[in-house]
Amino acid sequence: MRGMTAGSVEVTSDGTVRGMVGGDVIVASGVDATIRGMIAGDVIVEPGARVRITGMVSGRVVNHGGMVEVEGMVAG
Repeated sequence: MRGMTAGSVEVTSDGTVRGMVGGDVIVASGVDATIRGMIAGDVIVEPGARVRITGMVSGRVVNHGGMVEVEGMVAG
C-alpha cells in the first residue's frame, strides 16, 4: 500500500505499508508486513502475524499474539 488513506487499513497479504494512514492499521493473522509510513492511529497485530515497524506510529501497538519488531517510533 502506498499513498494517503484517511481511515483505517486492514493488511491481509504480505507486503509493505508506505505513506500515511489516518486511522488504525490492522495486520491479519499469518501476514508478514513492514510499516514504513506514518500511522495516525494504532497498529493492531493479530495472532500469528509478523510486523516490522520502521516508520512512526502516533498511537499504540496492540499485539494479540503476533511477532513485532520496532526500529521506528511509537508515540502512544
